[in-house]
Amino acid sequence: MAKHNRVALFMDYENFYTTLQTRSKDENGTLIDTLKIDFFQLVDTIRDHYGLLSQDDFIATANFSHYDKQKGGLNQVATLINVDSFESRHVRSKIQPSPGKKFVMKDFADMQLAFEIGQHAAANPADLYMIASGDKAFSAIGRALQKKGFPVLFLFAYPDQAAVILKEEFTWIDFLNTQHGHGEEQEETKKPTEENDSSTKSDAVDVLCHVISVLRQEFSTSIPLTLIKAIYGSEKGYHLVQTAQSRGRVDQWDDPNGITCVSRHEERMFNKVVPITTRPDFAVRSEKLYKIRMVMESGLKEPTRAEWRRALKEQGEMSVKDAKQLLNTLLEEGILRDGNLGSINLPIETIIKFLKTG
Repeated sequence: MAKHNRVALFMDYENFYTTLQTRSKDENGTLIDTLKIDFFQLVDTIRDHYGLLSQDDFIATANFSHYDKQKGGLNQVATLINVDSFESRHVRSKIQPSPGKKFVMKDFADMQLAFEIGQHAAANPADLYMIASGDKAFSAIGRALQKKGFPVLFLFAYPDQAAVILKEEFTWIDFLNTQHGHGEEQEETKKPTEENDSSTKSDAVDVLCHVISVLRQEFSTSIPLTLIKAIYGSEKGYHLVQTAQSRGRVDQWDDPNGITCVSRHEERMFNKVVPITTRPDFAVRSEKLYKIRMVMESGLKEPTRAEWRRALKEQGEMSVKDAKQLLNTLLEEGILRDGNLGSINLPIETIIKFLKTG
């Protein structure tokens, strides 16, 4: 499948998680494999093979009072929608032996997810829709999306238990093949695949090194680690630098002012890192970009200008005036866009322009 500019992923997390648990056990219920979930790896794989997946376009529904929203980093890569699916007190008193909110309404989260998909496709359509469910009822959603001209790809937690109609009518992938150690490459099933994109973790390190080189050439100063985390996201940026460092591709060090920086291994002199002081204005603007990323990762109550001003003021410890001025800059530079204030746009060209003038 060709890469797209933008991907949207919708996950019924309750069903997805319990299905993975089932997959981890044999027919007698004995655990045969430790349940490992890394949603950062899932997002990386989707970005490498299918297109950009932002937190605003990754929607997960569940009654999160029953599930750990932090497991695998879900709350850092997805927009979480908590569904109050508990049966009424009267019904629970009849069907459960002990008090407490244990019983929930069947398919409640599915219905909410279906609504979210329809709302997304109508208001802010993506180029590819992925549905993380093996429930046959979602064939109706898949068909409706295809009828509107949207490509559809299913993500199965356990392909053996996924509905036959989904496997017959739609292209699908196995979730475990997005997790390191479970599959060498991401493969699609159902339709003949095009030549696989060669983007792998190694390529991600290559891209990181290229980004560092471009920034060093453009600004002739040290590159703060916070800037890399602003570009890639705090967790992904950190882990990517760690991977690159373990492979001898980059170095991590502190400049004379205590700012943690990264540089390419090729920049060493006589095989030693030579710390260079980061320009103060560059460090400040890099920190601003990182604060913007942190606002996104912390989550907005609602995607509005007023909420952005409040979040920038609090996260960046700014005055009201400075927060308003920064927001105007973000809108002017295209980092934020009216109508899509729930996500940020940070291509390298925009980053360079902001670092020069922001």
